[in-house]
Amino acid sequence: MFRHFLIALQFLTIVRLRNDLEETEADLAASVGYYPLVGLVLGLVLTGIFFLLSLFFPPPVVGLLLLAAQAVLTGGLHLDGLADTADGLFSHRRLTRKLAIMKDSAVGVFGVLALFFVLALKLFLLSNLNGPAAWTGLILFPVWGRWAVSLTACLSEYARAEGGLGRPFIDLAGPKELYLAGGAAMGLSLLLLGLAGLIVALVIALAAGLGVLLWRKQLGGVTGDVLGATVELSEVLGLLLWTGWHGF
Repeated sequence: MFRHFLIALQFLTIVRLRNDLEETEADLAASVGYYPLVGLVLGLVLTGIFFLLSLFFPPPVVGLLLLAAQAVLTGGLHLDGLADTADGLFSHRRLTRKLAIMKDSAVGVFGVLALFFVLALKLFLLSNLNGPAAWTGLILFPVWGRWAVSLTACLSEYARAEGGLGRPFIDLAGPKELYLAGGAAMGLSLLLLGLAGLIVALVIALAAGLGVLLWRKQLGGVTGDVLGATVELSEVLGLLLWTGWHGF
């Protein structure tokens, strides 16, 4: 179990605890069930950074530095996926052309716009977390983002016939990984936020499920880029839901 968690941690973040760790395709698929726990690690680190920075800087500066810290900790992996997915999805081309656009390393106008709006919204939400909402929201929003990815990977097919980096995570992950990830995400949400947290986790799951249908229709399945976009969009949705609930 720890080995699969370590594989997930090293894949989703810049943390490298073991450079000699060998990974089979089955190991990569099994690691999908531990994605929410990787989110928990990120959330705890971000919470620590938040409280430290709050001693010296105003909320807007703290929010911006938190955003930068998260991008560094994840190696910008998910932001790259968001940009590529937006370029392909909004190109309004046929399926094969959309996938080709997503594979291109160049970022187009829709990718830039997606990055701008998602990062701006996340910055605003992070800058306005305060009181009890701060530490609970900071701990859980990375958990919710990676719970959505686990669900998406387990319920989808890989879009490219020639395969790719994301294929083992998508085609080989199944019910076992889905139940493990769901149990971790639901349990942590209920433990830290009670019923409100559980509702947020369920809404995230519903949104990810609808996303699976959208990706299947638009792309014939999902790719690694889509998984990255799912992280970013689900984190923003989680922050929106929690901020709205707390404000209400």
